[in-house]
Amino acid sequence: MLGPRFLNAIIASLDLTDYKLAYFRPWTIPFDEAKQANATAMIDPPAMTTWEMYRSLLFSVYLPSFLMSICQGSVLLVIPLFALDMGASVGVAALVFSLRGLGNMTADIPAGYAASRLGDKHTMLIGIGVMIASGLLASQAETTFELAISAFCFGVAVATWLLSRLTHISDAVPLHQRGKAVSTMAGLQRFGNLLGPVASGLAADQFGFTWVFIGISIVACLAFGLIVFSVKTNKTSQHAESPSMVTLLPHIVRAHRQVFLTAGLAILCLTVLRAGRSLLIPLWGESLDLSATDIGLIVGVAAAIDMTMFPVAGYLMDNWGRKYAAVSCLALLSIGLFSVPFSTGLWSLVIAAMIAGVGNGLGSGINMTLGADFAPPSERGEFLGVWRLMSDVGAFAGPLFMGYIANLFVLATAFSMTASIGIVGVLIMLFTVKETLVKKT
Repeated sequence: MLGPRFLNAIIASLDLTDYKLAYFRPWTIPFDEAKQANATAMIDPPAMTTWEMYRSLLFSVYLPSFLMSICQGSVLLVIPLFALDMGASVGVAALVFSLRGLGNMTADIPAGYAASRLGDKHTMLIGIGVMIASGLLASQAETTFELAISAFCFGVAVATWLLSRLTHISDAVPLHQRGKAVSTMAGLQRFGNLLGPVASGLAADQFGFTWVFIGISIVACLAFGLIVFSVKTNKTSQHAESPSMVTLLPHIVRAHRQVFLTAGLAILCLTVLRAGRSLLIPLWGESLDLSATDIGLIVGVAAAIDMTMFPVAGYLMDNWGRKYAAVSCLALLSIGLFSVPFSTGLWSLVIAAMIAGVGNGLGSGINMTLGADFAPPSERGEFLGVWRLMSDVGAFAGPLFMGYIANLFVLATAFSMTASIGIVGVLIMLFTVKETLVKKT
C-alpha cells in the first residue's frame, strides 16, 4: 500500500541535485538531452492550423474514441449490475468488476510492444476486435465465472485500444499542438463515459443485460469500420524487427528510470486522486444520508464541469506548459478532496465536488500528453506501455488503499490521506520534472 512514509521515502531517494526548478513558462528547456530534442524535431509532423488538426483526427481518432468510450462507460455500469442480477453477493460483484482493472494492467506492456511491431492501426483494430468479442461473450454469460472472464477481456480491450490510439496521435500531431489534440480526445472520452452508463442503464431496464452487451459489440463495430477506412498508414517503430519484449522492456525501464521515478510517480499520484474522487465522494454523500438522486446530482454537476474544461486544459498545456496544467490539476483535486469532510449537507458537498471537478478537468489529457512527450520516437510503444502500467496501478491500488484507511480509521481520514498523496504529486511535479513543451522557433 502507498502510505505517507513510503511516498516520502521515494521522494527522499531521488537525486534532486541534477534538477532545477522549471518555471511555468512556454520557453522552458526541453525535458531531455539535446539529442532527444533533435530526434523528436526530425520526426515531428508538419505544422498545421488548429482546424486542420481537428479535421485530420475526426474520423481516425475522435469519433472512434467517442464510440469506444461509450462502450467503456457502459461496461463500468452493467458488469457489477449483471453480476448482482445473477445472484452474486456484493463482494463477488466487486471482485468481478475489479478483473477489468487487472485486464488493463495485464495488457499495457504487451499492447505497447504490439503497437511498435504490428503498427498503431493494426493494434487499434485488435483492441476494438477484443471489445467486440468481449461484448458477445458477456451476452452469453450464464455464470459469474463466465462474466468475470468477459470483464478481464474488456480490460484487455480498453488498454490495447488506448495505448495504440495514443501512439497514433503522437505520430500524427506536432508537439506544440499535442496538448489541444489530446485534451479534446479526453473531453470526448469523458462525454462518452457519461453517455454510456445512461444509455446502457435505460437499455438494461427495457431489454435486459444480454442486449446491452450486444449493443456494446455493435457500437464497437462502428469504431472498427472507422479505423479501417480512415487510418491510411500503419506506422511501426524503427526497430520493429529487433529485440524481443523480454529483452527490450528492461532496457526501457533502465534507460528511462529517471522519468518513471519522477513524472511517472506524479501521474501515479494523480490516478490515485482520480480514483479517490470517484469512490469517496459518493460514500461521503451516503454518510450524510443523502438520497441516491442527490448523490447522482453531485456527481453529475462535477462531471459536467469536468467535461467543459478540456479546451482550457489544451490551451494551458500548449501555451503555458504541461507542468502548469499538471500542478493545477493535482492541487485543485487535492483541495477539493480535502474539503469534502468539512461538508455537512448537499450544497456544501456540491461545492467541494465542483472544486475537484475543475481540477480534474484542467488535467484533461495530461497523462497521455506527458507520456507522448517523454516517449522516445524509436521505442514509443514500449515506453507508453510501461507509462500506462504505472497509471493503471494507481487506479487499481488507489481504491484498495482508501478502503483500508477508511476501515482502519474513519472515512474522513481516507480523504485526508488521499489529498496528501496529491500534494506529494504536486511537489514531485514542481521540483523533479522538467517541462516537456519546447518553445517554437
